[in-house]
Amino acid sequence: MNKRNEDKIGKNISIKLFFCLFTFLLPFIPIILFYFYNSESDIIKNIATILSNIPGFHSLKNPNLSYLLNTYIHTAPLTAFLLFLFTHKQLKLKKDKSPFKALTILFLFSLFYLIMIYCFLLINTELTHSSKILKLMSLNNFFLSFFYISLYCGIFLFTYLYLWFFIGTYKLFCRG
Repeated sequence: MNKRNEDKIGKNISIKLFFCLFTFLLPFIPIILFYFYNSESDIIKNIATILSNIPGFHSLKNPNLSYLLNTYIHTAPLTAFLLFLFTHKQLKLKKDKSPFKALTILFLFSLFYLIMIYCFLLINTELTHSSKILKLMSLNNFFLSFFYISLYCGIFLFTYLYLWFFIGTYKLFCRG
């Protein structure tokens, strides 16, 4: 396979990745719009009460919206995994990488990824009592929505990359 074909395949995978990410971000729109138009709705309050036990980032200034969006954030690793299942056969490895260098990168990235998932998905964090940047994100609904959408994108992309590194390292060791 020549360089041009590899670049074309890589570009196609990138387009698929970002198209799927955009598609997975679409449910944020009805959640946010429904909240903006019916923020005092009993449905929203009941759903938020049910979802309030899920760990993650929450805002005391807007607890109902933060509970709803936080719950959707927890789907990011699953959606990235599903996308990876459909695209992993198209991913190619650079042939000049040593298996031990790949293993080192995988180990370090695993630490980073586990810390990221632990901090963002498994710990309760109150935004209004956090650092200045996180307090800023809880000021209003727009910033809060932007924060959750950004968090979803980050978790989605890093999950996909982690799976790619994991399978790539495995293939390097099998190839020898």
